[in-house]
Amino acid sequence: MAGDKLGRHMDFSSPRGYYLDYSHMAASEPECDERGVPVVRVKDGRASSPPLAARSALGNLELYFESGNPERRERFSSLARWLIDSMEVVPGSFGGWSMPDVPRSLRSELPEGWFSASAHAECVAALVRAVSLLHMEGAAEAARRALGAFHTSVEDGGFLREIGEEGTDCGVESLVFIEEYPVPEAPRMVLGSHVRAVWTLFDYLNVDADPGVRALFSRCVSGLAFSLERFDLGYWTTASLDGRRVRPASSERHRTHVLMMDTLYRMTGEAAFGEAARRWRGYGKDPRNKARARLERARAALANARIPLAPEPE
Repeated sequence: MAGDKLGRHMDFSSPRGYYLDYSHMAASEPECDERGVPVVRVKDGRASSPPLAARSALGNLELYFESGNPERRERFSSLARWLIDSMEVVPGSFGGWSMPDVPRSLRSELPEGWFSASAHAECVAALVRAVSLLHMEGAAEAARRALGAFHTSVEDGGFLREIGEEGTDCGVESLVFIEEYPVPEAPRMVLGSHVRAVWTLFDYLNVDADPGVRALFSRCVSGLAFSLERFDLGYWTTASLDGRRVRPASSERHRTHVLMMDTLYRMTGEAAFGEAARRWRGYGKDPRNKARARLERARAALANARIPLAPEPE
């Protein structure tokens, strides 16, 4: 399972190591194409995988900080360069990296060449580190252009979902959430995708103090703190708020949720995140909770056999 350990070289004052440890993905990389870019199998053969490329880049960076091996630094650099060169630009909008395949359960909702918020966030995270550590030409512009997807509404093809109506409650802003699956009529609110986006906005602000990015970061943090209890089942966490049936997260995903809350608390000082980390860690220590989560996941799978739930992104 990717991402169930904290990165050992994170730095909240400047982008350095990533917040989750992907070193295992660099130590034993998946199949790569002739350019050295990780690929996945699709119906027509093989396709380059932006999320695997980003995680391999971040994993190699982690290993470079561990060992000082220049080959790891070069591997990070080459994958970051590929992300710059392979970025697709939506005319009049943002840049990004389309996914090589559509999840089976979402083929009626997502088009071929769809964009994933979690993959997008980690691609930008790699680029921001290429700016901060390597001063790589083109990385800053690519990261800036890609961030446009987080400012763009799901109705317009981006990841930003507005919840509520701005100004209707004593002038309070509506909440925002970064959606993994940009389907306007089907909110799913995947917790891990939103957190990865928050991390990426935070990292970007360490290389460019853009006031628009700062405002979005603040709204994403406050919106998550306000809605956090909805991801708490009282004995476990849920990975998303899919309206058809809320199911417990897998054990690996639950551990990652705890790490994410720990990191957000250290990053923002928001008490709600620290309290959630403590409570959710306690859930995981009780084997009865783990058994109940497995049972409820099985029940959810049976109940949704005809109408599959959206997959939990890695």
